[in-house]
Formats: sequence, C-alpha cells, structure tokens
Amino acid sequence: MISGYLSSKQDLVDLLNGCLFNRVGTLDLFLGVKVVSLYTERGLIKGFKLGDSDEINTENKRSMLLYHLSELMENPEAFFTFKEGKREKILELEDPISVEELVLQLQLVHSELKSLMERVITPMAVVKVIKNFEEASFYDSKSVYQILVSSKNSLVEEIRRLKSLFSSGYLDINQFYNPEFLKEEIKLEYLMKGVEADRVNLITLLESFHFSKFSGIIQIMGGDFEFELYYKKGRLSAIYPYNSEIFDFFLTPKKNSVLNVIDIGGDAIDLLMLKHSEEKVVSGLPGSFLELGKILIGMGTEGRTGMITTYSEGSKTYIIYKEGLLLGVVEDSKEGLKLVKSLPVEEIAWMDIVLYQPMENIRDVIHQFLLNAIYSILLKHAGHLNHIILAQLASSDVLKYHEGVIVYRRMPRGEEGVFSFLQFLLDLSYSVLGNERLERELEIALQPYRDILKILKVEEYLMLPEA
Repeated sequence: MISGYLSSKQDLVDLLNGCLFNRVGTLDLFLGVKVVSLYTERGLIKGFKLGDSDEINTENKRSMLLYHLSELMENPEAFFTFKEGKREKILELEDPISVEELVLQLQLVHSELKSLMERVITPMAVVKVIKNFEEASFYDSKSVYQILVSSKNSLVEEIRRLKSLFSSGYLDINQFYNPEFLKEEIKLEYLMKGVEADRVNLITLLESFHFSKFSGIIQIMGGDFEFELYYKKGRLSAIYPYNSEIFDFFLTPKKNSVLNVIDIGGDAIDLLMLKHSEEKVVSGLPGSFLELGKILIGMGTEGRTGMITTYSEGSKTYIIYKEGLLLGVVEDSKEGLKLVKSLPVEEIAWMDIVLYQPMENIRDVIHQFLLNAIYSILLKHAGHLNHIILAQLASSDVLKYHEGVIVYRRMPRGEEGVFSFLQFLLDLSYSVLGNERLERELEIALQPYRDILKILKVEEYLMLPEA
C-alpha cells in the first residue's frame, strides 16, 4: 500500500504519471468528508467508486465522476492511499481518461458548476418546467444533481444547458430536498455557551430538556472540574466522568463554573461519547508512527464504526465513522466544538482510535449515588464498622474508597461486582438499623434529590436488591 498527501492539482498528475504509472490498483482520495476511489491502469483512470454511495444505475458515469471530483479544484488538499487490485463495485468508464485530461475537465466543470450554483443554490434543488420545450419531461421533478449525472450530454454541456433554460424562463426551482443517496450528516449547534451556572435554574433546565426531547451535550466546567452530560431524545444516558457528585452540583452550582448546551442530531451523540472510552484500540500513538490515510482506508474497507482522535497543538479533531462511511469531522479547541469540512492536515502529535462500544453509563452513576447514600448512613450510625467496609473495597476490582466517597476504579463492564457490594452494605445496614429505620434514613437522604431524580426518570435504577 502507498499513502500520502496531495497539496496541489499537480501532485495528482505527478502521482498517477509517476510512481503509479506502471501499477494497476485503486487510488482512494479523501476529499473533506467524502471518499472517491479511482481504479487506475498504467496512468489511465478506468473506473471509480463513491465511498458514501452504491449508485450503479447512472446514464453518464463520466459526469458523475467529474461532479464528485470537482471540489478538488476548490481545495486540492487531500489524503490518498493506493492499493494494488480492483475493488468491488467499481463503476467502469466506457472511455478511460488520462489524469491530464481529468484535471483539465475538472477545472472547466468547477467554473461552470460554481456559476450554476449561484442560480440554483444547491444541487438538491428540484426542478419544475414552466414553459414546455423539447425533452421537458427529462427535467421535470428531478433534482439538479440527478439531471447532471443522468444526462447524455457531457457534464459541461448539461450545466450550460441548464443555465440557459433557467435564464430563458423554461425552468424554475420547485423545492429543496435531501435525496436518499446522501449519507446522514452530523448537526451541531450551540444553544448556550459560556453561561454562568449559578445564574441558571438547573432543575428547570433539565426539565425542559426532558420535555423537548433534547439530544446533545451539556458541558459544565469549573477551575478544577469538568462534566459532560449526554442526552438522547430527552433522556440522560451518560455522565462523564462517571461520578455521582454531579447531583450535588445540580443542587448547589459552584461559583465561577460555566455551562454550555450543544444540540447534536443524528447518531453522532453515541459516537462522540467514544472519546471517553477506556478501551481504545490505539491510545496515545505518536503521529509519526502511522499515516492517517491508511487508518481512514482501513475504517472504510472494513466497514468500521468508531472514532479517530488526532491531537495537534491547541486542538484535537474527532474523525467519526459509521459502518465504514465518514460521518463527519469535529474540531475541539478552546473555542469549543465545531464541524469542519476537511480532515486535519497539520502535523499530528499523537492519535487515538476507538471502535464502537456502548457508552451509556447513567445506571452506573445512579448505583454509585446509592452506594454512597447507604455508606453515609452506616458511617453516621455504625462508624465502628468502617474498617470492614474499607477492607471489602480494597478487594474489589471495580470500586474503591477515595477522599471519603466510594468511586469506580474503572469503567464498569457489568453490574455483578457493584450489586454484590450493594448487597453487602444493605446486609450491614439491616443488621444495625433494622428494616423500618433504614428505609426512613434512606428517604431522608434522598429527599433533596427527589426533583432531580424524577426529572431524569431514573427511578428504576433505584430499585434495591432484596435483602
């Protein structure tokens, strides 16, 4: 496999006419968040494949290729990988094209297409016929994109014909829509940013998230702490770091802490959680050890779902994949999270790779909350038993004692260890206080959090194992 980076149009020409001239194989170009694969034989491009589409029924394959490569003229920077052999589902061109001819045609297509977009705004615009003309039925109720890639004319000829039909009043825009061939995209928008937490009624805010079916991230940051709360359709699904002290913050926000609320659509919320994973395939690997292009092609060819995190000076970038398709790129810097349209090209200091795994942990956070509630009751009424509890914690591979509270040693992988320790604390409590008194003490301990627990709909996680 050969991989590297293109920084100009001439680099593509030199690549195909140079080290790849006598080779037969597939060249993958990573254009922003799109992947276009070119099947080449000794300097000629004989076929292609779109990384985010399985389109095979098209009248004009060359037009489709030129359309999807045209953005290379706007921003010629791209990662590439080359692997010998022909990939499955390659669309074969009737007439192979040399790389010099390809670049010349792309320059012309880019100029003409840019002019057309000034008129129609987006290739997703659906056309309607205003005045009848020959072949009007071919244009009616089709998107601009569908017209361009299915026309028997060359791409440049069809773009010019469309501009003429629009300017002469034969066609107009009927509606805009997202066709099925387009992959799902990440949507990210700040609803609140840098708001002082103690100026907000957090209980009311949480209630509004529930009723509005909010999906996104709530970031709470202070001088010595940071929490991220992940919501999915109005339900709190994860808290990182997984620490039940967040519920005390809801009751009494710390001064000088700030709040961000980020609305995130699609499946991206599940994938962004992966940045907190403790089970990374690669962790902290220096960027000089691996080429990003090879990792990207591996994620695509193996149909992987997961996230690649690259770290550079002052920022990190999350490259998110779903079932082998590049879903989006999110930059995380001092200014916050933002979507970017290209892969990181600056020097990469190091990187992490994590494949998809369930990251919801609200059950674990609630269990920790309950453990500490019972532990506090035991310390209050039977402090002489503390050494027994600490001995049990010392032998646990999941829980530990830290600065007066019970915390997790690592991300829990199941409930067995937590429930067994919970059962142990309950047995001690029942033996010391009895059933009625323990229930009364628990009710008193949970009373301040009642509104929070009700809003978050976590009552089911407070079901205690039977003694």
